[in-house]
Amino acid sequence: MQNLTKKFLVILIIFALSDVALGVSEVTLNNVKRPNGAILFIVDGFGSSYYYPELTPHALDGNEISKAKTGNLTFGTRILDIRTPHPVTGIAHSVIVTGYSQANEEIVGYTDATIYDVTRQHGFVNLAVMEKGDFKNMREEQDIILFAENNSIDEPLMSIQANKAPADVYELMYDWKMKLPEYLNNLSGKEKYSAYNKWAIDTANAVATHMIKKHPSQRFLLTVNIGAIDSGGHNLGEDDYYRLIEDLDRDFYPVYVTAKENNIALFFTADHGMSFATKNAKRGGHASEKYSEMQESLRIPLVIMSPNTMPAASNGEYGQEDIAPTLLSVLDLPDNLQYADGSSINIKNYASIFIKANTEYRVSLWNAGQKVSESRDSELIFAGLPLNTNYTLKASGDDATYEESLFLNSDKHFNFKPEQGLNYRGVAAVILIFTVIIAGLVMIKRIKD
Repeated sequence: MQNLTKKFLVILIIFALSDVALGVSEVTLNNVKRPNGAILFIVDGFGSSYYYPELTPHALDGNEISKAKTGNLTFGTRILDIRTPHPVTGIAHSVIVTGYSQANEEIVGYTDATIYDVTRQHGFVNLAVMEKGDFKNMREEQDIILFAENNSIDEPLMSIQANKAPADVYELMYDWKMKLPEYLNNLSGKEKYSAYNKWAIDTANAVATHMIKKHPSQRFLLTVNIGAIDSGGHNLGEDDYYRLIEDLDRDFYPVYVTAKENNIALFFTADHGMSFATKNAKRGGHASEKYSEMQESLRIPLVIMSPNTMPAASNGEYGQEDIAPTLLSVLDLPDNLQYADGSSINIKNYASIFIKANTEYRVSLWNAGQKVSESRDSELIFAGLPLNTNYTLKASGDDATYEESLFLNSDKHFNFKPEQGLNYRGVAAVILIFTVIIAGLVMIKRIKD
């Protein structure tokens, strides 16, 4: 009897909370193709100077140095000039996922700070395979992550941390964890570093393929970090560094195919670059004083492929903090990042309008005097709108009326939800919740007595 009473109370509380729970309404107004998920592929220590056709790498002494020959890493939309504000692994990863140029590892753990908070709120599962950049708060943001506990390529130690991921993904990651020794056996030098990268690439591709085949309705964000190009730059020198990039170009291709053939957005980038003192230098760096201001340390690649983006080489100067808002835009998710100072790069072939509003408001979209759509919810998304078009956005309720005229040349965000505390419905809901809890406690006490 007591168990039944507790279950009854839980049900009542859920119903009470539903009155103040946030709702999301998505309206797609034209026939557009949005991605089913995304892969954020981060290459540790990979400077775009070493493979972008438009760039030429130089050593600290001014001499031109080696450049990789690549054919697979310039797909889709390529941002020509994008730089990290801080060429340090943990900080740069924090900037990537928060969209905040001054982010650090602590901020990644704050509420609503990262892309993972936004994707989770919209039904995504967050997965990761990371050899570097897998600090505590980054791991906590994932539903499941396969990560390296150390930075050793000779004696790597891999672990899995799972929160809410499907059980079969855990089993898959465990199987790939056990395959790592097979990749590294009897290898040394550059070949071993390359094999370490290839294992992470193959593992990530297996996870993405598994989600596509076994969980086709589940949208996901898969974050990948491969670490041996950074390690190779530090430990093997300039000669092997560019050769490791050429190996990456070869081994990365299956991930590209998986994304392209299955409607998955692919973001290819890096945390920072790498610099060398001279041609044929045996060690490189990026964070120390003599290297941290070099363009080879600061310039990173950003290459994006998605069914809703426009393939091109994009000019303009951008920052690493622009990656997170751009990723959310491509996924048609609102840029609700709490600390972001970056902006979305306009690469979609349509625009979306993201709105927060009181649930009492009717929000309507108008074009040339004609109502295009109308809806009512606490969070609204009008997607699939033609670019370079004039619209009027209206929000009307008992207490206020808003009207905004806009030229839609990119995604837009509006807030028609004044910060004024709980309204009468919220107050009523809170009273109902406390009434239910108190009544339940009384009932349980009587049962015990």
